[in-house]
Amino acid sequence: MDKAYKKECYTALIAFGVVAFLTHIFPLYFLFPGLTEMVWFGFPAHYLLTIVLGWLVLIPLYWVYIEVSEKIDAEIAETSSAATSLDKGYGAGKSARVPGGAE
Repeated sequence: MDKAYKKECYTALIAFGVVAFLTHIFPLYFLFPGLTEMVWFGFPAHYLLTIVLGWLVLIPLYWVYIEVSEKIDAEIAETSSAATSLDKGYGAGKSARVPGGAE
């Protein structure tokens, strides 16, 4: 069960890193100042790049992240329900015994 939680944490951290990288692309304009002077489809190029990278690329990325996260959550629920049923079985067997009584 701990392995699934670690997998979920790593997935969330990787997704956070990718989202932070894609939504903070302003250093790109300092490295390539010509992007702020270009015009694409009537918009300044830096506006269009921000929209494309910030929204359109993140939508499929979040879709993949949600799918992976749901699988990990199902794995956690499966392992925790198995652990809970083991605990209940142990508790039921323990309470069925009466100290000093006949079996």
